[in-house]
Amino acid sequence: MRIAQLAVVAALLARLAAPARAEPSDRALVAWGVAMAPPTYLLGVTLHEGSHAVAGALVGAEITEVHLFPPGRDPVVGKFRFGWVHARGLRSRNERAFFYLAPKLTDALLLGGIAGLVLTDAWPDNRYGQLALTVLATGLWIDFSKDLVVFSRHNDVVRGFQQWCLTGWRQIPARIVYAGAVAGLGLVVVRGLQRTFEDAQATAAHIVPLASASF
Repeated sequence: MRIAQLAVVAALLARLAAPARAEPSDRALVAWGVAMAPPTYLLGVTLHEGSHAVAGALVGAEITEVHLFPPGRDPVVGKFRFGWVHARGLRSRNERAFFYLAPKLTDALLLGGIAGLVLTDAWPDNRYGQLALTVLATGLWIDFSKDLVVFSRHNDVVRGFQQWCLTGWRQIPARIVYAGAVAGLGLVVVRGLQRTFEDAQATAAHIVPLASASF
């Protein structure tokens, strides 16, 4: 499985490094997007759990376990998870909140960086590069937004809110703000899809008449 994922990444990098030629079709981009899903998933799990681990280390906690792959049953909470991190020595409420919510901060920061590209002229001209950024943004947004309507006591966002005594109905204002962030960051993904697919079609529509003009 990992060999196949590395092969997909290597092929994509080769595409990005190749000399400029005819633009790929939308169908080809969709196929590449699907092929990028497994390595993007692994990257997403690494970023998510790595954020927990780094946050814990920054506040002086002892990281007792980091599990990235494969998904399975977390032996501590007895629940299925895609990955998990366990820490010992989180002393204050703020330290625990930082530990639980660290992946959301990572998602927001990286999506903010991608927004700086997709909303400016810094967005790459290469459509494979555009696709890679859009697929990454989609994965980050899913990780950021998936806990919006989850209320399990084992959920990171719920446990983070609990550190500030936000339980039951007291979570409603915080979740409204969270929903606004989900919507705002979702626009980054939407704009990335537009620039990857729609903008290329518009460019082609303007180029063809010029290329066929006679003098």
